[in-house]
Amino acid sequence: MASLNFDDDRLKTTPFFYFINYINVLHDNFLKENFKDITPRDFTYLSNIFYHENISQKELANLLYVSEANIAQIVKRLEKRGYVKREFLKDDYGKKSLSLTDKGESIFNFLLNMINEGESEIFKDYSLEDKMKFKEMLYVFCEGAAEY
Repeated sequence: MASLNFDDDRLKTTPFFYFINYINVLHDNFLKENFKDITPRDFTYLSNIFYHENISQKELANLLYVSEANIAQIVKRLEKRGYVKREFLKDDYGKKSLSLTDKGESIFNFLLNMINEGESEIFKDYSLEDKMKFKEMLYVFCEGAAEY
């Protein structure tokens, strides 16, 4: 892999988004190279459905800043592959909730474990406190970016 080759001046002036985008590109390439039926965006959808059990398609669209049509298309594909199920909400039969199937949970947990192993290797020389502080900072950065 080519080195980013940042000197101190370039490091100081480069926006955080550049680094976040670069990490995202590397993550996307990893998924493309190692998984035939999971696209780079699928992990985002699977993880949000996992962490927001019984989320509606509209809520997922709002959470991910995409259209409901986009959600419907991707969820339909994930449903065909056996990763996601849609069920009518008990209180509102016009709305459907999303959840992962056993197969969806299995692939999500497998991918999450692989990502966690990679992160452990990347951060092996850092203390737990440093790792947690970094995650907290990224979380705050995400919240700020959403408000921006």
